[in-house]
Amino acid sequence: MDLSLFVTIGLIFLVTSCVGYLRSRITDRCLRSFDGFSVTLQKTDGKRVWGRMDLCSGGMEFTFPKREGGDATKSSYLLYAAEYKLVQSILRYADRLTDAERGRRDADIARSFHPGASRRLVRRLRNFLGSATDSLRDVLALVMGRVQKMQDRYVAAEGADTLTKLGGTVLTEVSSAHDPLLERHIGQRVVVEVIEGDEVHEHAGIFKEYSAMFLHLLDVEYPDSWSLDVGPTGAVDSENVVVTMDDASLKVANGGDRPVLILAIEAADSERDVDALVEPGGVVTLPVVRPGRTRLRLQTVRDLDMIVPRSRATVRHRAERVGGEAEPESTWDVVFDLGTLIRRRADDEQTEARLRRELEADPAAAAAAAALGALLLKRQDHAEAGRWLRAAYNGRETLPDGGRRVRMQLRELGRRLAQRGAEPPLPLPEPSGSGQEADQKQAATLPNPVP
Repeated sequence: MDLSLFVTIGLIFLVTSCVGYLRSRITDRCLRSFDGFSVTLQKTDGKRVWGRMDLCSGGMEFTFPKREGGDATKSSYLLYAAEYKLVQSILRYADRLTDAERGRRDADIARSFHPGASRRLVRRLRNFLGSATDSLRDVLALVMGRVQKMQDRYVAAEGADTLTKLGGTVLTEVSSAHDPLLERHIGQRVVVEVIEGDEVHEHAGIFKEYSAMFLHLLDVEYPDSWSLDVGPTGAVDSENVVVTMDDASLKVANGGDRPVLILAIEAADSERDVDALVEPGGVVTLPVVRPGRTRLRLQTVRDLDMIVPRSRATVRHRAERVGGEAEPESTWDVVFDLGTLIRRRADDEQTEARLRRELEADPAAAAAAAALGALLLKRQDHAEAGRWLRAAYNGRETLPDGGRRVRMQLRELGRRLAQRGAEPPLPLPEPSGSGQEADQKQAATLPNPVP
């Protein structure tokens, strides 16, 4: 009887059992932080799922909260590990956390940023295995080859290659993708570029963790969109925003401590882009052509933690939060950034043609100039975008928000030019009435917009 055959089978069975156990127990270390929390899953197709996340090695399950009425036949949503490529982001909103969840989150952050000796040792070992896996596989193959030669009667020649492959699998399961560049930014505030549809947007937060598939950020100030239906009379209150309508106008008052962006107004048969910024405590008045039931599309700022796939996100910059009682007005620029188009869209081409016709008919139309400048800035046509945005800012008295949104976009233009090494535009005048002379002086240094 060949003893080496039984020894080889036993070793293969033992190593296979170890691999199976590791695969059933090991989960993504970014996703582990959200296990057991109520989160929102955003998929690349626009689908949103909200529920408590239960993580396992094969995927995750989102359990819906108990609801009265509605579709009671569906109580959860399953996302398999093979479908992780369909994840746009996973969000954990700060204002939805219970006291128990907030305590768990704080404890997890403390363990991550102030680890004990054993946790630091495990991380260093994991990083070593992640960076030296290929070399360790070669060492394992060399050892198995030497053992097979010295002890031919214990290990069959046919099983040496199998044991080497299984040993390499164990190393892969235990280790993870180690990135020295990302490792040095853990615990730092960073700016992450994320692909969202056809655009690239920036989000700033504290970099907590990374894995082979995901990035994890904390304390992200994130743009959150919602719709508000307004009747022909009376007032509507939602998310610290009070909207009132009369026969000629619609007033949007922001009672919160975060700015609110009015994206568009939807009526029964039309939709009109607005792109006006309502500062905390401010009021914006919009003209109404035909009073009636109207839907406002709004965007505000919410604090959350987020996990994004590395296939759609990149840590691009180190960032620093400006402290002090009075933060600069550019604090919210990264939240309401316009984004950068990565491919041209047919509807954008039609919108551009329409705006150019409007400006050809009325070169002083500040709203059309602002919309065209924003569109060109998203397409990185910086020179022409700057001319139209400046023209819109010069006519800011006719804009519903007094040019605050255009001013934000001009600051973004300046940052983009600085990143390219180009000369940024002259400083903007203060938005007070006393800045008219400086504004006219600065406008004279820019070429006139050409339709």
